[in-house]
Amino acid sequence: MFSGQYLHNLDGKGRIAVPAKFRNELGDVVVVTRHVDDCLAIYSEKTWEIEEKRLYAMDRNKKDVRRYIDFRLSVLYKLNFDSQGRIYLPQDLIEAARLEKECVFTGALDEIKLWSKNAWDNRVKEIEEIDMADLIEGL
Repeated sequence: MFSGQYLHNLDGKGRIAVPAKFRNELGDVVVVTRHVDDCLAIYSEKTWEIEEKRLYAMDRNKKDVRRYIDFRLSVLYKLNFDSQGRIYLPQDLIEAARLEKECVFTGALDEIKLWSKNAWDNRVKEIEEIDMADLIEGL
C-alpha cells in the first residue's frame, strides 16, 4: 500500500527521482498514465495488469467507456528506473499533468499520484474545505 507525500523536483530533461519508499514496492518497471484527478498515476506492472483487466471488462460499446479508455491509454508508458532511482517522463506525460519543476508524489493505496505542486496545493485546499463527516456518510 502506498501512502504519504513527497516533494521532488523534475529536472530539465524530464527526469524525476521516485521516493525510495515507493521504489521498493514498485519493482523495476512502472506504468505511468494520466489520472482523472489532473495528475499522473504510477503503477507497478502487477497492479497495472489488474487495472488493464478492469478496463477490458468495461462495455466498450458505450461512448463514455471508450472515451475513458482513450484518456487512460493514449498517454501511457512503461518506464524503467535509472541508476539514481529516477524515471524519465516523456513530454506528453509532463504536459498532460501540467507538471512543473516542483512536483509532489502522493500514495493512494495501490497507485501513486504525481502532481504539480500547484495542483496538489489546490487539492489540499479543496480537501480542507470538505466536511469529512458528511463526506464519509455519503460513501
